[in-house]
Amino acid sequence: MSLRYATKFTGAAVMLLVGASAALAQSKPTSTKRIPITKNEAGGEVATTRVDTVTVYRTDTLRLTTPGTVDTVRLTNTITRVDTVMMAPAMRPIHLPYGLYFGIAGGFSSPNGALFNPNNTGPSAQAQLGWQGRVLGLRGDFNYAHPMQDAGFPNPNEAKIMNFSADAKLNIPFLTHMFGSSHRFGLYGIGGYTHTMYKDLPMRLDTQVTNGAIEFTGPNDNWLHANGWNAGGGASLSWGRTELFLESRALVFTAQNAAQSRQIPFMFGVNLY
Repeated sequence: MSLRYATKFTGAAVMLLVGASAALAQSKPTSTKRIPITKNEAGGEVATTRVDTVTVYRTDTLRLTTPGTVDTVRLTNTITRVDTVMMAPAMRPIHLPYGLYFGIAGGFSSPNGALFNPNNTGPSAQAQLGWQGRVLGLRGDFNYAHPMQDAGFPNPNEAKIMNFSADAKLNIPFLTHMFGSSHRFGLYGIGGYTHTMYKDLPMRLDTQVTNGAIEFTGPNDNWLHANGWNAGGGASLSWGRTELFLESRALVFTAQNAAQSRQIPFMFGVNLY
């Protein structure tokens, strides 16, 4: 009789413990606990172990109630343009070269006047030395000419002419900027005294025979002298201290008993200042 009550009491205690375990499991969802149960039976009964597993799932939901914010970023591309205006310096007056200079030239010389009939155009060379102011200058030059023979006047010797001139040179300051500011264009006039030496140079005489025929001098192997003059002009192109020039003039002299003799050289040369 006492054994049966003990068993009932024991069963009630076990049920009470199981209820308490379930309550504890609900309050702490992360625990899983094995509850051993021992049943003591008299007279050789076997002890039994009972395992109850309680799993509780918890779901946390995060809700964002703040509405999304849209930020608008506007990029402004600013271009700064700088215009630089440079005022060109005032153009200074351009002057032709001036001062002491020397130079050489070459070309050809054409006979005229008393030299026209018995002579032909031949080569010519020149050297000059001078001083040039802004407008007025002085120049001395030496010109050599070698007239060629005319077919109707055979000459066994070669004619030679040398001219020594002392001239005034006048710059004409017009059209200076024709070829730009770096190159200076100029015109000039030149003229003065010329002393001429010649040999083996046939020329026409002033005298005429009764039948109207023209007389000419024959070759003379001696150097003869005559005074005369020259006049002409030219054009120049200059940069720095260098001047290129092209000129022509008349070299005039009159021999005894002869008509006026004229040489017209066309020369291209260079002067260095």
